[in-house]
Amino acid sequence: MKFSLEWLNDHVDVEAGGGAAGVRALLEQAGLPAESASQSGSDTILEVEITPNRPDAMGHRGLAREVAAMAGIACRPVPEGEPLSSGESVERLASVINQVPRLCRRFGVRMIRGVRNGPAPERVRSRLMRLGMKAISSAVDATNYGLWDTGQPLHAFDFDKLAGGMLIVRKAEKGERLVTLDGIERQLTASDLVVADAERAVSLAGVMGGLETSVTESTRNVLLEAAWWDPITVRRTSRRLGLHTDASHRFERGADLEAIPGALDLAARLVLEGSGGTLAPGLLDARGNPFRVRRAALRLARLHLLSGDDTLTLDFAEEALRRLGFGVERRGRRLNVSIPLFRQDVRGEDDLVEEVLRVHGYHRLPSRLPPSTGAGRYLEPLREVEERVADAAANAGLFETVSFPFADPAEERPFDPWLALSGAAAERIRLRLSNPLDEGRRHLRATLLPGLLDALSHNARQGRADAGLFEIGRAFDREGRPEEPESFESRRLAFALCGEMRTHWSEPPATRNADFFDARGILERLLYPWMAPEALLWSPFDAEAFAPGAAALARSSSGAVLAVVGAVARAERERRRLPERVFAGEVVLEAIPPGPRAAYRPYSVFPPIVADLSFAQPRELLWGDVDRFVHEQQLRNLESLRLLDRYEGRGVSEGTIKTTLRLTFRSPDRTLEQDEVNTEVERLGRALQERFGVVL
Repeated sequence: MKFSLEWLNDHVDVEAGGGAAGVRALLEQAGLPAESASQSGSDTILEVEITPNRPDAMGHRGLAREVAAMAGIACRPVPEGEPLSSGESVERLASVINQVPRLCRRFGVRMIRGVRNGPAPERVRSRLMRLGMKAISSAVDATNYGLWDTGQPLHAFDFDKLAGGMLIVRKAEKGERLVTLDGIERQLTASDLVVADAERAVSLAGVMGGLETSVTESTRNVLLEAAWWDPITVRRTSRRLGLHTDASHRFERGADLEAIPGALDLAARLVLEGSGGTLAPGLLDARGNPFRVRRAALRLARLHLLSGDDTLTLDFAEEALRRLGFGVERRGRRLNVSIPLFRQDVRGEDDLVEEVLRVHGYHRLPSRLPPSTGAGRYLEPLREVEERVADAAANAGLFETVSFPFADPAEERPFDPWLALSGAAAERIRLRLSNPLDEGRRHLRATLLPGLLDALSHNARQGRADAGLFEIGRAFDREGRPEEPESFESRRLAFALCGEMRTHWSEPPATRNADFFDARGILERLLYPWMAPEALLWSPFDAEAFAPGAAALARSSSGAVLAVVGAVARAERERRRLPERVFAGEVVLEAIPPGPRAAYRPYSVFPPIVADLSFAQPRELLWGDVDRFVHEQQLRNLESLRLLDRYEGRGVSEGTIKTTLRLTFRSPDRTLEQDEVNTEVERLGRALQERFGVVL
């Protein structure tokens, strides 16, 4: 949006603000950056990025207020008081009827009689042209100038063309037509707002005026209008008609109710200066439903908490808010603030903190980490689980995807046996949307598998027959409590693969197709940080979604259901247009038993000593028992233990297995000696003999 530096100087001392460069820096601080600056004669034109929540800054007065607040200087006074007027009052000459007080909160009118056709003053025409507009006539240029000065859109009517000398604010009638200023006939609907005279619509409220009542060279009596229109209604009309104007751009975002009298006075002065005439005394001010004055409190403690700067004071906060146009009353260690109508984006205390910090300057806030008394940790335990299984899935060669969170319950029915076992409510509460984007997907999903299989199908149909995908997300399968929305959710990871198999994302595809054991291996890999593969309890599983005899359920040692894995059934593959051999699985993340927390241990720079211990053991002695027993001995400086070899056959008596352990010893602070390692290995050998009867 373009602004003139010369025009800004009417409202704020630009030199005191540091000239063009200083104004750009101040606007950057205010959160309204000037993207570029160009010269137009002796003037500088700034291209300022105005965010949609700041319609108050879409005029030179509003932008000047921001510059003044950031620089700590005063705005120049605006001419006040009614322009010179005489004759009959506007109340006797015209009338306004507001039939939609909620959609039009204020409608103001001023009248100038006896104007002659003439150009607008030179400064008005030149300033408008520098912003990219062309001069039209004194009255039209006055309304455009008023818009760009105050931010309040205005419209000029030829009063003699208004039937009955009145304006009626109302809803459009179905099928009503209006030829707008661009010469196009528009068909209106009952959702549109119009300004009408006694016979027909003469203006499309908040968007564009009508051609029939526009001012021309023959106009002698001008009716100036400024109003507040409901943003939603204006936006709906503008989008439906594809008609975006400077007026609709501001009204869609929320105009300033209190700017109407000043904008009308400014436009009236400019018409009188350019075209002469007589201003009728008074202002027709039709009020609709009033706005409630919004108030909020700003506490010093909240200011310090959000800013991280304990040097900020209430005195500074009070001054900053007053500079920005807020009403402030001091009460102890807080400020009671009245929010002006032109700041619709400010709602509560945190917004007030933001306003104070804009004036203070975000670049002046301290940059420091919050104090901590220990190592970092996850505030939500399941978040750590999600990240670890996601890393494991990616390392296994799968690619992460995100599928649509809405589903058709009929697509999930083949998975019902799995949902029942994995904790879903017996009679699942189907959370549904009242306004879905897709009528076939109006329910929140209870499992991730259907969406993931659809993604796999899409890849296959695009020529990616070798694909492995996974997704982590929320399923909505619990019978929760409305006051705790998260109680309806379970956290799951699902994966699916087809085609040639690879064991790491960086490796090229293998020459064989994936099978059930690959899918099971991925599942074991995902659960490995918490459960060793041999600790999982597997059992056959039947469900319509999986091929008969080709699915299995994984449980923990306590019997809790953890996951399912299997080959997708033929009917499911045909319905989803999947390749011939597809394998899928799903893990309930909250069912994973908690594992030991990772702890940091510095790496030893000293060399290890490796020792092997061989013995003959009874066949029925399990490796798990041996492993557990060795760790119970707490051998000094033992770094790791692994099973190196197990042998039975020639040279070993029947019912006996020869086992070799590899023990690695390392000290964190010195180089070990071979004798002390030998002592520990001999101690372990004797303990194994006594406990299990092994033969060294």
